[in-house]
Amino acid sequence: MRWRMGAALFLIVGGLTAAVAACSNQGEGERCEILNGDDDCKSDEGLSCYPADQLRDKTAERCCPRDRSKATHPACIAPTTVVGDAATPADTGPPPTQDASTPDADASPDADAGDAG
Repeated sequence: MRWRMGAALFLIVGGLTAAVAACSNQGEGERCEILNGDDDCKSDEGLSCYPADQLRDKTAERCCPRDRSKATHPACIAPTTVVGDAATPADTGPPPTQDASTPDADASPDADAGDAG
């Protein structure tokens, strides 16, 4: 009976220790728990625990640099956003130019002939 009680206590303590140790000192891109604040991440390396909805990989919370522009792990790289209309404008071609070989309407020979008469 004592042996079973000791084994059960060992398993419980061992399980709790493993659970606590498994989520500490995580590097960039590794999972963390937002409920633990930044305690799961290597804060001495400038990492913070980010919620999944702020990351590209929305499946888990991750340790990422506080300055996301310095991120190297794909899960931490901030997505780029396009400002304005992202659609490519239609090709309208070059602007119309007046052909130098076509005379203006005012300079037509018929107009001059009418004035001479």
